[in-house]
Amino acid sequence: MRTQLHTMSSTTTSHLRSVSIFDLSQDELQERLRPTAEKIKQEAFAKNSYLPYYDPLVCPTTAHSVHEYRDRKELIWVDNTGKEHFVKTL
Repeated sequence: MRTQLHTMSSTTTSHLRSVSIFDLSQDELQERLRPTAEKIKQEAFAKNSYLPYYDPLVCPTTAHSVHEYRDRKELIWVDNTGKEHFVKTL
């Protein structure tokens, strides 16, 4: 017999919001966060801002990061004082 608790704790895609993030697989977590990530990205681009992130495929060290703008991506190096330096457009 399935109770309401069993129905509410279903791990199907349509019920990802009702499952603890600690109980989700990596793919399920990505799917759950996708709408929020897209909203943040669109809001940043609407303000002509950027999204900073580390990408091991293009960042030679952890002192580098990528700044993604609406129309381009830039590789940035951050020195010991926290000042950012443009390296190149990706």
